[in-house]
Amino acid sequence: MPQAIRHWVAGQSSAEDIRLINQSIQKAPVRNLSAEIQQLHQQEQQLSRQFQDTAFFAGITDGFGINSPVFIRGNPQNLSDEKVPHRFLTSLSTEGEVFRSAGSGREELAEAMLSPENPLTSRVMVNRLWHYLFGRGIVETTDNFGLQGKLPTHPELLDFLAIKFQEEGGSVKQILRYMLMSQTFRREVVTGADLPKNDPENLLLSGFSLRRLEAESIRDAMLATSGSLDSAMYGPSVPVHLTDFMQGRGRPRESGPLDGNGRRSIYVEVRRNFLSPMMLTFDRPIPFSTFGKRNETNVPAQSLFLMNDPFVAQQAEVMARRVLAQKGLDEEARIQWVYHWAFAREAGPDEVQRAKVFLQQQAETYKVSPDEIMQSATVWKDYCHTIFNMKEFIYLI
Repeated sequence: MPQAIRHWVAGQSSAEDIRLINQSIQKAPVRNLSAEIQQLHQQEQQLSRQFQDTAFFAGITDGFGINSPVFIRGNPQNLSDEKVPHRFLTSLSTEGEVFRSAGSGREELAEAMLSPENPLTSRVMVNRLWHYLFGRGIVETTDNFGLQGKLPTHPELLDFLAIKFQEEGGSVKQILRYMLMSQTFRREVVTGADLPKNDPENLLLSGFSLRRLEAESIRDAMLATSGSLDSAMYGPSVPVHLTDFMQGRGRPRESGPLDGNGRRSIYVEVRRNFLSPMMLTFDRPIPFSTFGKRNETNVPAQSLFLMNDPFVAQQAEVMARRVLAQKGLDEEARIQWVYHWAFAREAGPDEVQRAKVFLQQQAETYKVSPDEIMQSATVWKDYCHTIFNMKEFIYLI
């Protein structure tokens, strides 16, 4: 036993040493402890008995504090004579104190990043949250606050939000709530001629800029509208659906379901060599590095995808079956039902009229009699498919 303790102090314990030490601790008598401590000790013993056959080991340990020289002009063969001690970035630190820890200095680095004296971390965070809500950050270059990045459109607002974020303990929920409840977020969408002449890009936020949904949100919106969305949280990821064109080394033996079992997009598996065509079409970044700001393109492939992809057609069919299941609704009431689910609003008179004309045209194409339109899954599937292809479905208006 003494030898096992010496090995533990020296950091050279074997599995047998740890077993002996644990046995000694468990058998040691517990005296002069409060009732609360004795209760915790009993709970610890009960939990330990559940893991008797499990070996525990330290998977991650703090490294040693090794100072390294500077690679002059990036050349590893040309080293500086002086080794640089561990410290925070001197360009951001007001004091530039050297980390005193004998370890790697990770704890000191985290404390320096979150220090009230360092406002950059809070600025970057609130700017990204602003970007996610409004489509453009106060600093447009979310990944670059340096000289190569763009200047903030509202520097005072950026500082105000950063300070508020710090004062509220870094609560993301609180700062998001504050932004969402602002008059700026609740303004109506402005485009084109509605924008002031002195602010054609809407940098001053006279209204809410038109935004397209992200790829994951578009897919989830289709599932929600068709009634297929599984809103359950957590659980294993769903294998990605493999098309005939997704070939190559490492291809999984089995494909996942076309609709991903209705799970939200965040739970669908991501394989770097077999990425979802829908996600790529609607600009989800390739997962090789981090992206603070996604690209937002408007290309023909997106319209072609919405018209021809089997997933979109499948969800249109599911939604059509839901429409047919609505009893006691006439044709106009069904159209209104579809608009409520897809757009959370009522259809205007002209939209109702165009929908009726479309349904009649499809009935003629499929040789469906006027009396059978209300029960034709094919006709209503095509109508639901057109709903998914409307710009309003994939844009925040």
